[in-house]
Amino acid sequence: MVTAAKMRARTEFVDGLVQFNNRFRSTELAGEAMSRSLDAITDTLGCIALGASQPLESRLRRGLFGEVSIEKILDTLQPVNLAPSMTDVQGSLALNLGTHAHAADYDDISHPAYCHATASLLPPLLVRALATGSNGLTLIRAHIVGIETLGQLGRRLNTAHYEKGWHTTGTFGAIGATAALCFLEGLSDEATRRAIGISASLASGIRQNFGTMTKPLHAGLAGRAAILATRLAANEFTCADDAIEGKFGFMKVFGGHAPESLRKPWGEPLEILTEAGIGLKAYPCCAATHPAIDAARKLRELIGGEIGEIASVRVGASKFAMQPLVHDVPSNGLEGKFSMRYCVGAALCDAAVKAWTFEPEAIARADIRAMMERITVEIDPLVEDDHEFAAIVDVTLKSGRKESIRIDVASGKPGNWLTETLLREKFLDCVMQSAHDRETARALYEGARALPWLARIDGVVLPLMKAITQGVAHATVAKR
Repeated sequence: MVTAAKMRARTEFVDGLVQFNNRFRSTELAGEAMSRSLDAITDTLGCIALGASQPLESRLRRGLFGEVSIEKILDTLQPVNLAPSMTDVQGSLALNLGTHAHAADYDDISHPAYCHATASLLPPLLVRALATGSNGLTLIRAHIVGIETLGQLGRRLNTAHYEKGWHTTGTFGAIGATAALCFLEGLSDEATRRAIGISASLASGIRQNFGTMTKPLHAGLAGRAAILATRLAANEFTCADDAIEGKFGFMKVFGGHAPESLRKPWGEPLEILTEAGIGLKAYPCCAATHPAIDAARKLRELIGGEIGEIASVRVGASKFAMQPLVHDVPSNGLEGKFSMRYCVGAALCDAAVKAWTFEPEAIARADIRAMMERITVEIDPLVEDDHEFAAIVDVTLKSGRKESIRIDVASGKPGNWLTETLLREKFLDCVMQSAHDRETARALYEGARALPWLARIDGVVLPLMKAITQGVAHATVAKR
């Protein structure tokens, strides 16, 4: 009996996942849960399209597929070609799409996992849903299972796990995406246990690579890991029963501990319905900058857009917000996404932070550089322990006038969710920045919004393929 008790303790996480999956299959899906999931999936499809125009695209494509054209690569996503393809082909497609999804750092985030959720979850779900003929509603349910799994990991290991230097998009993402695929494909309880155990050995990602092309690679690697883990598990590949919670399992080796107060039972409520379970990003940069960007934009309005009258700016940030912001004065767009001074400076100068904010010509702009020299960033005692990146921004004008705004919940979080209009605006910004084709953008958006009623997901993937092809073509022309 002692041995059995120890075994139950060591496998509590996986037991909870298996039981949740079984319950969730027969549970009516709440409208709000489906709505948030559908918004996140729509949002991420736009981010994937945007990724096709990013500098990493051609390097990633050649690294994965050699000199094969983008058209031939995407032709593999046709269901007739994908169904009989090998695991390494499907895994490489998920890796490619996942890296695209996170390339511009415009994709959603999930707390308490502190990871980019849908960038890790959606690409392998798209690939396997196409290969197996799954419908759109099942894909949405599987996405919700992935969000739940990421949250449960965060509630056990964060923020200590993140503070150790792990990038949870890679570490948690591999396990969360595997759980999502197990649900999508209806794997047995034992196969699910094996898949999760295998994924524990495929998880990785370090925060030292923030501000480089390897950061978005973590999302792609998580998706590829999920496809490999589930395909091996389905073929009875073995792993330790306690690969997650054993003495040398994932939780002990990767480390981290969360307060007991953070725990909640699986699905009670669904993680996607919690106050921080998922958040859409209003800006294409590190989420730790978003409350400060919101504050800077409001301050710009408050002073009537007279940014030339600004003498100094102070950004009061939380300790946790400053951990991922590893660049102060950026030398390129990727570094700019992790610079509080640059993001706040751009918001003040332009009243907006968009995909073009991080283009080379924007990074080099004299007006933003001059504004950055007037900005100081420091930990503020009033928000220093806030894990949602609350920020206080103070502006002093040359006249001596002072204004201050505090933002606790950034645009896009559940308490401040993007409206349908703003979601569509962001989506079009992403796709048009890359594909430059409004008709393609419209078809992809409409296909995404119809996902719950699609018997097959081809209606989503086909316009996505077209958007990616156009994005690559335009990026290639722009380089010449």
